[in-house]
Amino acid sequence: MTRERWAQIRQIFDAALERPPQVRAAYLRTVCARDDELRREVENLLESHDTSTDFLSTPAAQLGQALFARGDSFRGDDADDYAKGYRVGSYEFERRIGRGGMGSVWLASRFDHEFKKQVAIKLVRRGTDSEEILRRFRIERQLLAGLDHPNIARLIDGGSTPDGLPFLVMEYVQGTRIDHYCESRKLPISDRLHLFRAVCSAVQYAHQNLVVHRDIKTGNILVTPEGVPKLLDFGIAKLLPGDSSNVDLSQTRPGLRPMTLDYASPEQVRGEPITTATDVYSLGVLLYKLLTGKMPYGVEGRSQTALWHAITEKEPLKPSTVVLVDGKTAAPDATQKLEALSETRDSARKRLRKKLAGDLDSIILKALRKEAHHRYVSAEQFSEDIKRYLDGRPVIARIDTPGYRLVKSFERNGEGIAAAFVIGAALISIAAVSQHYANLAERAESAVERSLGETRHQLVAAYSRAGQVQQSFDVASAAYAANSGDPQVRRDLGLAANSLGDQLLAAGNRAAARERYTAALTHLDAVAQINSGDLTVQRGVLGAANELGALQLEAGDLLAALSSYSRALRAAETILAAEGTQAGAATREAVAQANRHVGEVLIRNGAPEAGAAKLRKALEIYEQLSLGDRAAELRSQLLK
Repeated sequence: MTRERWAQIRQIFDAALERPPQVRAAYLRTVCARDDELRREVENLLESHDTSTDFLSTPAAQLGQALFARGDSFRGDDADDYAKGYRVGSYEFERRIGRGGMGSVWLASRFDHEFKKQVAIKLVRRGTDSEEILRRFRIERQLLAGLDHPNIARLIDGGSTPDGLPFLVMEYVQGTRIDHYCESRKLPISDRLHLFRAVCSAVQYAHQNLVVHRDIKTGNILVTPEGVPKLLDFGIAKLLPGDSSNVDLSQTRPGLRPMTLDYASPEQVRGEPITTATDVYSLGVLLYKLLTGKMPYGVEGRSQTALWHAITEKEPLKPSTVVLVDGKTAAPDATQKLEALSETRDSARKRLRKKLAGDLDSIILKALRKEAHHRYVSAEQFSEDIKRYLDGRPVIARIDTPGYRLVKSFERNGEGIAAAFVIGAALISIAAVSQHYANLAERAESAVERSLGETRHQLVAAYSRAGQVQQSFDVASAAYAANSGDPQVRRDLGLAANSLGDQLLAAGNRAAARERYTAALTHLDAVAQINSGDLTVQRGVLGAANELGALQLEAGDLLAALSSYSRALRAAETILAAEGTQAGAATREAVAQANRHVGEVLIRNGAPEAGAAKLRKALEIYEQLSLGDRAAELRSQLLK
């Protein structure tokens, strides 16, 4: 039995003990869904607990040690697996720099003197080399081989030790844990957010390569002296379904749920399917920690049972509130350089609270939503909302109101008399139009199925007539979203935003079109997660993602473009699968086009092999459809 498996059993056992005996069976059916072996292990422990006085005399926290002591599958943490001077490949061990339940990490350097180089070598620890551990280690090595990003620690080499255990040679990151880096340098909020956006970029890149990290936390992110964050340790990463992978998905079995509980998402804790939304949640915990110095559900290391309950059932305090809760804990220096040496801790807390209140509260809490489909749809969208905050623009995490947008406009453009006059006049005009559409929204709420479509078309038509009405459409959209949880409302709003994006793009307003396509994807993705079989929604996603990807590529944002085009490809493949043998030429051409877009961006982003594979897939479809000109273009690209 591995350490991770035992930790999982013990978490569930502890939680079951806190429940009345008559409800334990139902609880176990819920938390051990799809894992009968796990349920039986916990039931056996509960039975022993109820019938044995010896069992009662042993604290649950010590049971794991007692069980492991009975076999040879685990060696104590104090045992040195390898000695200084041990050699693997061309490298010689210098000192151990890390160790966990699965493996140890050593600083090593080349001993052949061909050139000087220090690396970090990760090995499976002797005595923990169970079949599952070895599988997971080899998966990590294979996943890292396919990742090449400036904010991900790079895989250099790999192999096996003389006694047959796998190892991998990693870029040695001489850095400081990200939270310690921020505090030791007293970084202001803006600098912390820029660091965090770089981490989001690494996570988004991993997601585009069908990898979910599953263990994003401060300890797995080091920042170099140059200020470059590096994401480490893909040891419990999960590979998402994808036809480009050569890794057996059965190796990432859902029954085994290793995780760092403080950063784990509700679906991880419940044992539900893992998606990219899991990493978005962990990123939210990370940002909460960086900006407040605290965890969303209390101090790290608290009772696992209490933390389990909090993650799945309790809402975290607003970041702006939590910095004032515990007067004994020093607030992080995440505000700005102290304006006066005499500033008290209390005044510093209040200043930090003021900076966090509003936009940053909303951004972080959106990432920490219990329901995965209510979070940001991607790490890239999370990062983009932070950029909007840094640029002084309205963030999508907050409900749009005329007053909110007006305040953001003041923040960006200053408060000159002339500007104030213009804004004041515009506000009067907007207020009149907004009231009209607010009334429309109110009437639509009472009969949404009957009137929402007509209202949407009215808004679309009005939107194209005047810039002021663009703001009014936002207000009406927010009113719909605030007053109705019906997915049909979000569906219509998403389709409307997509149409608006098309109109704006045709008019040459690329910046506004990009915002509308982003809004369209936010709404339509939420609906698609609930009902992936709605082909109208999938076609809306396909169109919006393609147009957004083109705009992002035009702006030179390769990672964002790759994310959007990948989303378009998933939508096109979903439509193709739904239509089956009845799929027409237009659908198959859309799949080819999406593969081509993804392939071209991958090549430009430094992943030629993965990009070429997508281009070959597009070429195959073009040839089947007898699209000679397009096929010829792709052949030419592949020959370069």
